[in-house]
Amino acid sequence: MAESQINALGQWVVLDRFGDTTTLLAVGNQDLDGVSPRRHLSQVGRQVLLPALTEALSNGSAVDRVAEFGDESYVVRVKPIHTPDKSRVVGAYGIYTEEGRQLPPEPLIGAWQWTVDLTGNNVGDTSSLWDDNLYELHEFPKSASQSSRGPVGDWLTRLLPYEERARVKTTVDAGLAAGNNVHQLLTFGAITRLGTPNPGKKQLSLVGSAVPIEGRPGVHFAYGFTREVQRPSTYRTTGLDVVDPTEFTRAYFALASETAFAAVDCAQSYTFMTSPSWGLLGFYEPFEGDIAALATEKGRLEFETFIEQARQSDGETQLDVKLLRADGTTDWFRVRAARVDKAGDSSRYLILSIGAI
Repeated sequence: MAESQINALGQWVVLDRFGDTTTLLAVGNQDLDGVSPRRHLSQVGRQVLLPALTEALSNGSAVDRVAEFGDESYVVRVKPIHTPDKSRVVGAYGIYTEEGRQLPPEPLIGAWQWTVDLTGNNVGDTSSLWDDNLYELHEFPKSASQSSRGPVGDWLTRLLPYEERARVKTTVDAGLAAGNNVHQLLTFGAITRLGTPNPGKKQLSLVGSAVPIEGRPGVHFAYGFTREVQRPSTYRTTGLDVVDPTEFTRAYFALASETAFAAVDCAQSYTFMTSPSWGLLGFYEPFEGDIAALATEKGRLEFETFIEQARQSDGETQLDVKLLRADGTTDWFRVRAARVDKAGDSSRYLILSIGAI
């Protein structure tokens, strides 16, 4: 045990709490991936800092005091991490150091919450909320939000690199459906300064959970926080049934002559990923709606039937259909579809290719 103990003096320590479980996520620049703070902090940290962190987690208030250990006095500062609506405390971060010593900059930690049904559809007009720190972390101003689903929609369809979206989306969906109040951990790359001449990328880590809302059957409350990390860390999905994201890659290759791609969540009627060539066909982008809404009124029922058949097909399916472009014009396109998840009779996710005829 002794060799695993960390001297946290002068370093910010980050904890999360979900249900009755509190875990240690970071000491300074060292990421710990959710371990026991009592087992991993040094004796001084356990005696001086941990009580203040526990206090902030319990009552949601900041702590600023001087604590004694042996003959030494330490300045202790701790801040709680609240959900954006202030209804829950999801974590805390704090530091202890000798009196008079300058503190390092605080970590930037952004909190989020999401009220959804069992398939992940928003429930309520303010279903998805971010606090100001989370917008700052993504370097994404509130005014740039375009999604009808709130900031989580922008995150899934615009702020995640293409290579991350399938893995993140399937993990999030599984966590929302489980509602097991178990600490989940997910690291991912994120696009920053979106839409500027100088976009960037950060490695972020998300911790969160989802719980059923009492008195509202079929509605779950997901909550947690996000912070920047040095490198990808442990991918923890305890108790979740996550669709293997490599199945998305398999589905891509099932479409041999695609012109533009779209990844669709059929349970939500939600297009969460389109290829860069999407706009070249004249379709509105970023597009996140019901893929069948691209069809003309006359052809929509046929398109919806095609989608349902594709969900249950073991091979590729194809349809020639007239679709609407962003400028209001229509044209004939060949749509081909391949299911992603093979476990059930009907796939939740589809990959579509669309090409002009």
